[in-house]
Formats: sequence, structure tokens, C-alpha cells
Amino acid sequence: MARIGTPREPGQASTPRQLARNAAILRAAGRLGALHGLERVQMSDIAADAGVALGTLYRYYPTKHHLYAAALTASIRAMPEPAGIPDDPVVAVCDFLGEAAERLLAQPPLARAMLVSVNAIRSSADAPADLSTRERILAVAGVAEPTDEDHRLARMVEQCMYGILTWATAGQLDAAAAAADVRYACELLLAPWNERGRR
Repeated sequence: MARIGTPREPGQASTPRQLARNAAILRAAGRLGALHGLERVQMSDIAADAGVALGTLYRYYPTKHHLYAAALTASIRAMPEPAGIPDDPVVAVCDFLGEAAERLLAQPPLARAMLVSVNAIRSSADAPADLSTRERILAVAGVAEPTDEDHRLARMVEQCMYGILTWATAGQLDAAAAAADVRYACELLLAPWNERGRR
């Protein structure tokens, strides 16, 4: 995959008006990405659908890859967390990521757009590490003070999940099998959390 450069830092929405615009942009990107996929959707169409100027869209998202990577992050953040500390952290994460996989794969063109974009952004030399999914995994598990090992386990689960989703969007797995694989991978990789709880 070709490496992409970032000509400048994407803008950050901070005021209520900016946040509303950004939310409208992400909703429009989701609608059009689900219909047309990454290759066919145009930034001008997304701006028009969101009701913002094209320059506003580019201020926040310099490329389609930045936009759809942000859409994936927003989708993960929108998933509800269990209330309080779960009785079984592994089951909580298995359910959370299994449901996330099902939601993403319900719209294959959009899921592919998001995954391709995340990989493109990560291949950029100056791309900062995106810790949002790992942080959600730890939060869902109720790990308030994660150790280095906890961070490592969450990272491995995230990597495995994205690999499974990539296979699914390439047509190698159906959505049900992919979600089941995500849950099983979580169960295997996060077994140390259950072992720790028994001590």
C-alpha cells in the first residue's frame, strides 16, 4: 500500500458549532461510504451531504483516508460500555468487540473504507499512534490502572480484530464467522486476565 503524507495537522473541532459540523461530516461520510465505497465517494459529495463548505471538510480531514479513519474511531467510541466493572473482563471484551465487528460488517463497503484508511494512515511516517480502540478495550474490561502487560494484551486483541475484519471485507469470511472469530481471539488472547482474577 502506498504511503501517504500529511501536508498539515488536521483541524480539531472544539466549539459546539464546530462539533456539530464535524458530526454532520462523519454522518455524511458514513452514508456515502456505505453506498459507494472508498474509491467512488467524492469529498465534494460528502461536504454537500453534510451541508458544509468543501474547505471546511478539508480543514478537518485533509484526505479521504483521514476522514474514514476518523469515522472508524467514532464508530468504536459510540459503542456503549458496560456499567461498572464487569464480573468477567474477558467476556465483556469478547461481547464488546464481537458486537463492534457485527456493526461494522453490516455495511461492507463502509467497513472496507474505514479499514483501508486506518492502514493508510498508520503507514504514514508521521502518523501518531491511535490508542482509542485499546483504551476502549481496557475500559470495557474495567482495567483502571493498566500495566504494560495489559496494554500489550489490548494491542494484540486490536491487531487481531482488524486482521479478521480485513479478511471479512475482502470476502474471505462472512460477517457471522468474522464476529465469532473476533470473540474467540479475545477469549484466547485475554486468558491471562482470567488467570489473574483467580489468584
